Amino acid sequence: MSTERADPRDTFSKSAQRYLVSREHLSGPDLEVIKKVASLHFPEVTVDVATGAGHALRAACPYSGSCAALDLTMEMLRVAREHLAGAGLTNIHFIQSLADHLPLADSSVSLLTCRIAPHHFPSIQGFLSEVDRVLHPEGQCVIVDSVVPDDSDCDRFINDVERLRDASHVRSHTLEQWLGSFEAAGLEVSSVELFEREHPFREWAARTGLDENGIRTLELKFLEAPHHIRERFKVCLNEEGQMESYTDEKGIFVARKGSGK
Repeated sequence: MSTERADPRDTFSKSAQRYLVSREHLSGPDLEVIKKVASLHFPEVTVDVATGAGHALRAACPYSGSCAALDLTMEMLRVAREHLAGAGLTNIHFIQSLADHLPLADSSVSLLTCRIAPHHFPSIQGFLSEVDRVLHPEGQCVIVDSVVPDDSDCDRFINDVERLRDASHVRSHTLEQWLGSFEAAGLEVSSVELFEREHPFREWAARTGLDENGIRTLELKFLEAPHHIRERFKVCLNEEGQMESYTDEKGIFVARKGSGK
């Protein structure tokens, strides 16, 4: 397997429309948390990093003042603009940006969201340090991403699978690693919610643009995995013995600047 990471722009510039209609991105408890945090605090400035098709902003914008959608690719930003304008949301600026070099002033953001994207970032620590820099002292962030099991075999397996599916994948982290990264960045985690996400296999595999050979290679990776790994990820087969779905875990982290800042 190649260890060279692909440019994520190559994947997401071609997949923007598929992320817009993805059942996995259209709903979930993570969107409900974002909506709840925004509706309780009515943030003056809300920023969504790696916005994708804009689902997180759609949840937060009705309760926010000024909003900004940041993404690495112009294609994703165009899809997000059309999606959010179609929902009647017009208080949004669209900015092409890296996640670890945010073009935002210090202490300027009331609510920062980032949903199911950090596993693509070159440095989680660099990203969270930027989150800490741009958050207002009273601001909050809601970060959502995959959380891998503590078991090293399962950790290695699911990260290998993600790289086979999308060569721009960097790493999904354990809960302990996530909490350590928040602490190192000076962010205080106020709540953590874990939830399971079932992935319909073919839709999930094809979303990043894999061809049939790539999908079959990915399927074999699951089918040939040891029993304890297939059990941990709830690998489900259809009557013909083909991959139907698998299930992983996501974490919803709500945090704010440390009290000493």
